[in-house]
Amino acid sequence: MNTVVFKTSVNSRIDMIAVKPVFNLLFGHKNWLFSFEDKVLKVMSSVPCVDMVKAILRENGVVGEELRLV
Repeated sequence: MNTVVFKTSVNSRIDMIAVKPVFNLLFGHKNWLFSFEDKVLKVMSSVPCVDMVKAILRENGVVGEELRLV
């Protein structure tokens, strides 16, 4: 499993309501986590998913940029 981290433009819980069921379906309930404190989304996936996550966020009015872990 690979972990991909995104810095997002989420401002409230309402911003995540639309993406929650999609992320649960694609990645599983326990394979993604959003921190409202730092606006960071972590996704665990066994397949490349960066472009898909960005597209889902964008479709819901949220900007998501991948953070490269060193």
